[in-house]
Amino acid sequence: MNRAYVTLLCNGDRYLPGVEALGESLKATGTTVPRVAMVASDVSEATRARLQELGWLIRDVAPLHKLGAKPLFPRFDDVFAKLRAWQLTEFDKVVLLDADTLVLQNIDELFLRPYFAAAPDFLMPDRFNSGVMVLDPSDETFARMVQSIDKAATYDGGDQGFLNTFFADWYAMPVAHRLPAGYNLMHFILQFLRGHPVLKHSLEKEAKVIHYAIQKPWHTAPQVSGASEDWWSMYFRAHPQLDAPWRHEVHRLEDVLFERVVDQFVR
Repeated sequence: MNRAYVTLLCNGDRYLPGVEALGESLKATGTTVPRVAMVASDVSEATRARLQELGWLIRDVAPLHKLGAKPLFPRFDDVFAKLRAWQLTEFDKVVLLDADTLVLQNIDELFLRPYFAAAPDFLMPDRFNSGVMVLDPSDETFARMVQSIDKAATYDGGDQGFLNTFFADWYAMPVAHRLPAGYNLMHFILQFLRGHPVLKHSLEKEAKVIHYAIQKPWHTAPQVSGASEDWWSMYFRAHPQLDAPWRHEVHRLEDVLFERVVDQFVR
């Protein structure tokens, strides 16, 4: 099977740190599966060179928009380009990871999942979160997506809402199509598990992929919504010149602060 881990970099260079950390986290798991970065035209040549330096294969992608879409957040403006992962027909199967995800354990087993597979969304578990998806590239499927994109509903104005309309039967598919929540776990949920004396030992080990859906560690200081130390540890692997014990301690304390704040609300 020709396989690849794929991510998308768009909206300029703002998400480069996320892709750098994501790539290092994949390497740390020991996987030998190629890493592909779909890169939009507004990404600089310097960023493209940096990704290649870190071992990413570059695939240029054209923008893709939905007429009249009103995205939930401005950063969703160009996310429909994510659908171009279905055009990567040089691969039999792709695991698509958003640029704000981080891999904690080897997840190569996802390539054994049937098409189409995704994990439930934190807010609406009968719908999937598009931050981690297992898909089979297909020009025919992509063509159907393009034909329906302007007519199909999207509850968030972005790719996730559209894809949940396109794969409207996902929740009713056989269980193998529904990934366990640990494959797309919100960072604040992971930190809550770690801070709880009972949940820490029973559930933390299930965490495979963290999704920084609220705060992006490289955009916000301090990072007080959890799993800060995990992300920065991988980022420092990509930037060893910045690595220092005191920096790790700062980010560890950010996570401790989150746990203490949450503890005040759940007592």
